[in-house]
Amino acid sequence: MDMKIWFPFSRDNLTNVNLFCFHHAGGSAANYKEWVSESKEANIYSVELPGKGTRRNEEPILNVDDLGVEIAKAIESISKDRKVVLFGHSMGAAIAFKVAYYLEKNTDIQMQLLIVASRQAPHYKGKDKYHSTKADNYLIQELYRLGGTPKHLLENQEFLNFVIPSIKNDYILHESFSYKGEELNTPIIAHYSEDDVDLTELDLLRWQEVTSNEYAIKKFQGGHFFFYELGNTYLKIIEDTIIHYNANVLWKTFSNL
Repeated sequence: MDMKIWFPFSRDNLTNVNLFCFHHAGGSAANYKEWVSESKEANIYSVELPGKGTRRNEEPILNVDDLGVEIAKAIESISKDRKVVLFGHSMGAAIAFKVAYYLEKNTDIQMQLLIVASRQAPHYKGKDKYHSTKADNYLIQELYRLGGTPKHLLENQEFLNFVIPSIKNDYILHESFSYKGEELNTPIIAHYSEDDVDLTELDLLRWQEVTSNEYAIKKFQGGHFFFYELGNTYLKIIEDTIIHYNANVLWKTFSNL
């Protein structure tokens, strides 16, 4: 398989950092398509999972550990001479964590940073109201509750018929996540929003317990999907963090943002 099938939206800016972006449940690689076109400071690769978006006709991989290995191998194949940064939002943060661990333990890839947004630490249980064993109407209620999906789409039955099976698969995938005592040697930055209905600052602070390296946390205004509201402002924050990455400088300045 062509490893680039994992990254249908990407652009090589010939920098020495590859930034890989992992989407939330219900999303796809297209969520970061604008980042790919806007970024000037990193080589951005938007990760596409089997069964999603441009790979919709493929069978999904519904186990996070198995999926993480396959993504890590794809990342390794195009990152041998570059530093790697992983960014994951919500479900994407869980996948990125598994990928980071595999890359550390099984490859020579130079992991620079893991940025996680809108998800509790991997060794703590989430507060999701929906489980994939429930009927579809409960999933629709959950989408209303979390926000991020326009109301008119949630009231469109044709749209729901199209997306619900894919979103349900994402929940099955996320529910397969199991923390197995992994600890990274990669610095972690955790982002969260003040109005996220399912997260507290403590949930994000606990990410520091799964790295032996540096850790920082930053709060934003908005809800679970705050980075959509911030648009390119959020991309600029990510880029600035990467550009100015220096262990002694980053942690001092980042905490004052």
